[in-house]
Amino acid sequence: MWIRSRSGKIVLATLTTTAAVVYLIFGFKNEMKISPSTSTKNSVNHHLNYDIVFTSRTEPASLEARAPETEPFREPVQAPWAASQGRLRLLDRYGRLYELTWGRLLPDGSSLVDVMSPSVSLDGKRILFAGRNSANARWRIYEIQSDGSGLRKLTGGLDDPGCIAIPPLRFRADGSRLSDTERMKLDYDDIDPTDLGPNGFAFASSRLPDLGRDHTRRATQIWTWALGAKSPQAVTGNRNNDRWPVLIAGDQILFSLWSRNREAVTADLSELKPVSAGGEFATHPTDNWMANVVMTNAAQFGYAIKSVEPVWRPRPLFNGRIVFMTSPKPNSPMKLAQADWGYIRTAPSSLPKGEELPYEGGAQLYFGPDRDQDGRELSAACPSPAPDHSVLFAASPTNSPSSSYGIFKVTDDWTSGSSLPELIFDDPDLVDSEPVAIYPRRFEPEPRRIEPPVVEGYTPPKTIKLVSGEEYKGPMGYLENIAMSTAIRNPIPWHDRSGGVRIDPRDNPLVSPPPNVTSVAVYSANRDRFDHPDQLRVIGSFEKTVVLPVIGKDDFSAWIPSDPLKPTVLVGQDENGNVARWKGVTSKDHPERTYFAYAGDHYSGVRQNGYHYCNGCHTGHTFTVVDPKERIGKSWNKLLSK
Repeated sequence: MWIRSRSGKIVLATLTTTAAVVYLIFGFKNEMKISPSTSTKNSVNHHLNYDIVFTSRTEPASLEARAPETEPFREPVQAPWAASQGRLRLLDRYGRLYELTWGRLLPDGSSLVDVMSPSVSLDGKRILFAGRNSANARWRIYEIQSDGSGLRKLTGGLDDPGCIAIPPLRFRADGSRLSDTERMKLDYDDIDPTDLGPNGFAFASSRLPDLGRDHTRRATQIWTWALGAKSPQAVTGNRNNDRWPVLIAGDQILFSLWSRNREAVTADLSELKPVSAGGEFATHPTDNWMANVVMTNAAQFGYAIKSVEPVWRPRPLFNGRIVFMTSPKPNSPMKLAQADWGYIRTAPSSLPKGEELPYEGGAQLYFGPDRDQDGRELSAACPSPAPDHSVLFAASPTNSPSSSYGIFKVTDDWTSGSSLPELIFDDPDLVDSEPVAIYPRRFEPEPRRIEPPVVEGYTPPKTIKLVSGEEYKGPMGYLENIAMSTAIRNPIPWHDRSGGVRIDPRDNPLVSPPPNVTSVAVYSANRDRFDHPDQLRVIGSFEKTVVLPVIGKDDFSAWIPSDPLKPTVLVGQDENGNVARWKGVTSKDHPERTYFAYAGDHYSGVRQNGYHYCNGCHTGHTFTVVDPKERIGKSWNKLLSK
């Protein structure tokens, strides 16, 4: 088959998949509008069939998931995940390296001193990333065209409102205080951007000031900034860290959530309370990273992968699985892993102490290669998909200097365990990481513009009676659940891979739904406050706010208080007002399990006058059936027919 390249030359393409991909990518090539670098020619080890963008930094801060502990009340504030220097680079298929940010001036005359978390727009024409400039040194979102032109700032401009509440007090070196207005405009970090197509872009941010419970790590949530909107909106409500969003099918944003709720069910089942308050508890508080999804309009929130191992930087692969970086054991070298959609092996908030979820096959997890071609053990991180059914990632031989991190690729088929990675690029003086292939992405169905759902046809009550006896008259949101007693299967997918027999989770549930939930209690996990005239930090309280009845077996819907500074946690209660507890089914070699109707692995936000849906009161929590498979954009496919 003959195809015409953008330069006008006619080339012959064989009818193999690999060759088709090679020429497709060649046809997509943009002509660079900046000159290549000549200082790192010897760093290129292997040519690809596509361009990639990545970061080169002086320290391996991009590999850290949690925000660091911080002393929040002194200037200058150290930006989290910062390196002394960082560069955004593009390596093209011919082995030419381009400096996209280093030494280049922004329109305001400043320059970027550090970069992090690049991603590519859905059409493949823009690169979004987090950057720190020489004027402010806090993280903001930037973009640049994939041809090297059009470097500009997307967040943190003069018209950006910044924080939505007063952030921590700041004192200059001379002891004077920064004003509330100054701090709200400056004291936040925007990181991890991703394109949402017609819905703008998403990113992680600390615009909701909060240091969490039992630590001083600045909380981050996932935010979206719609096209034409004057300000972004938070679509998650974590009091810890949400990181690394990416758009997948079904208008879902896939991201990493640090599940670190510090509350547990008391031993007498009467309530939830923070474990730091002391006492006996029936469950453990959570402390793990998992892959979650939230709709771009925040209407539904659920899990994607819950493994015992932490799930950091999840990304969809062309083989239909989700790849991520992890550390199988505390302080062990980082490894790559990929899992089937819906893989679930842990839910500590709704299990008694010491118990684990049952497992009967189905969804699987595979670890990636941990040796290079010379047999050296690797520490591997920052995986992302490539259109030749490869995984790009950063890696370094274990116990080597951090500057040994380079860019590698490996096939995405890890079932045989025989794949060896190839080194692509390594600047010996810098930490090379966060590689992303440049190509347009395709979705089925295509992303559509969807506004946050507004509750229509229902009039909110004038007041809500709180457990405290007070009458609440503030903003409200609408919450609905019509599947409280519907079974879900664990694990997903709902079929036996060996025999191909579909298993109906309604007939064969591995985790049964609760039979005894008669009401739902809404707890408020109030964020820290920094507006007190005398106290530097007012620790956020935890309190039961409202109790709402369940109608029949399944129907739960109600208006509840809506305040981004007071994220919520839901718990199902039995007829005695205690946390609902029940026994699950016995199957195969596993005895019955005990479960609690407590969705305590995350905090939730409810938008003012917004509609929100949750699914079930069972272990595992809300799950959305999605085909997350990565696909090449239609613009490439059209080249095959020419």
